[in-house]
Amino acid sequence: MTFSFKSIASWSLVVLILMQFVPLKRINPPVISDIQLPGFIKSSLKKACYDCHSNETRWDTIAYIAPASWLVSNTVASGRNALNFSELKIQDIANKQQNTTKIQKVISEGSAHQQLYYLWKPETCLTDKERKALVQWINQYVQ
Repeated sequence: MTFSFKSIASWSLVVLILMQFVPLKRINPPVISDIQLPGFIKSSLKKACYDCHSNETRWDTIAYIAPASWLVSNTVASGRNALNFSELKIQDIANKQQNTTKIQKVISEGSAHQQLYYLWKPETCLTDKERKALVQWINQYVQ
């Protein structure tokens, strides 16, 4: 049995259309507690981190087109599980030295933990000034 290019393309299109109907959790639960931070620190975190690490995710168009939507939804879910600023108190960060070490490492090394996101939205990358301010604030707050 041989398949023509036309039949392969037709079936591929049907599969892509059917993929759109797979339900995903693209919701933003209510913000339980808004973490209190200095203005510059909070604006830097909102710009670079809140799309994956809070309940204030901005779902772009790509988050509604399968199969990319699966990747976006999974990335946001794992980001919220790792650290969710909408359900976190500042004391929780300070009490867990392991958390602060991970946060410092991610901020210091740049956007290596989600390269695809920062390629898609380069405006969300932290500047060197923001990165230094965040690391300095974490060091000051934790010690």
